[in-house]
Amino acid sequence: MRTKTVWRGGLALIGVCCALAGGAAVAEPAELPVIVRLADGATLPPDATLEVSLLDVSRADAPSVTISERDYKISELPVEIRLPYDSDKIDERMSYIVSGKVAVGDTVLLRTTTAYSALTREAPERPEIELEQVATLAATPRISGVEWAAFEIGGRMLVAEDPPTIAFLDDGSFSMYGGCNTFRGKAEMGNGTLRIREPFAGTKRLCPEPRMELEKTMVDALNATRGYVRVDNRLSLTNEAGVTTLRLTERPE
Repeated sequence: MRTKTVWRGGLALIGVCCALAGGAAVAEPAELPVIVRLADGATLPPDATLEVSLLDVSRADAPSVTISERDYKISELPVEIRLPYDSDKIDERMSYIVSGKVAVGDTVLLRTTTAYSALTREAPERPEIELEQVATLAATPRISGVEWAAFEIGGRMLVAEDPPTIAFLDDGSFSMYGGCNTFRGKAEMGNGTLRIREPFAGTKRLCPEPRMELEKTMVDALNATRGYVRVDNRLSLTNEAGVTTLRLTERPE
């Protein structure tokens, strides 16, 4: 009898487990393919981040409800993205749209200005959305065609009768005079971005200290540069963390 009782208990336990497994509702993972295009005349900023959202717009008298939202790093348009969402949140009786935008900082430059239906009410299986230009990125003042003289390196003021100078051309090539040796190289310049792309080439004179150390510090600061900020006749070069490593002032012609 004991064996029989144990066996029945085992069957009962299995039955409970099966019932629990059968009763558990598991959300179906789903993805919505979306094609994103650029409207005529619109321009995509460099290193753009695209934000795509799936919204519930069923209630006309209430704000839309975000079902899903995802950021995508893009370099060109058109592009097809796949937006994941929880299928349990979709009701065939409701209305949904897909929206998109591209922002730089707090400024939205591109966005959808039309409601693009999705998922229900005979919406296309793969919505195609178009981003319109709603703002432009202010151009950073150019730094080429100017001779710049260093007055601060690594947060320390530079006191020198003949400070190091550097001049950039529009194609990114530059020349630097350290006070003893002359250096040349090539940089990749963008809207507020600056990165040295080619090894320095220059003269190799043996110069007295502290001039040799000063030239080395200038070269190191330039190699670490990833961006720049120009305000009037002042130029700040910044590293990857956004920290200013070199400050220069425009030399009068």
